[in-house]
Amino acid sequence: LVNCTSIDWFHEWPEEALVSVSHRFLSEPELCQSISRLMAYVHGSVNQMSKVYLANERRYNYTTPKSFLELIALYSNLLTKKHTDLLNKMERLEGGLEKLKNTAAQVDDLKEKLAAQEVELKQKNEDADALIKKVAVEQEKVGKEKEIADEEEKKVAKINDEVTKKQQDCERDLAKAEPALK
Repeated sequence: LVNCTSIDWFHEWPEEALVSVSHRFLSEPELCQSISRLMAYVHGSVNQMSKVYLANERRYNYTTPKSFLELIALYSNLLTKKHTDLLNKMERLEGGLEKLKNTAAQVDDLKEKLAAQEVELKQKNEDADALIKKVAVEQEKVGKEKEIADEEEKKVAKINDEVTKKQQDCERDLAKAEPALK
């Protein structure tokens, strides 16, 4: 008879006891009162749903002081984990914002350098345009002088041809006159 018997020693805790226990185990003082009341309410509602479960399914679901303490520990662990995750995300965000500030400062420096280089480039382009115009004028002068030189060369070539013809005529005349002089 005693061998297959289980005795139900579990009694419901009063809500004040649940609030007091959860208040003692929680480490967040600003949230402690409201969280303690919430945990007591959750534990009580689980007890009520366990009765409904027993009535519908004819199966027992026990909520023990150990399960209540595990609920508190689970909440504390989740709170610590989420707090750590949040701190990591904040550090990452701050690092990203710092990099954005540094990048913005570098972009501003580059814009200033670019503006200075644009002024220099504009001046160099103006100097190059002036030089191109000067070279074009010089080339035009050289072209005119080359035309004059070409005309002079043609005149000189013409005169040279005439001188060559006269020289040949003179040499022929001299060749004819030399036998007479001998």
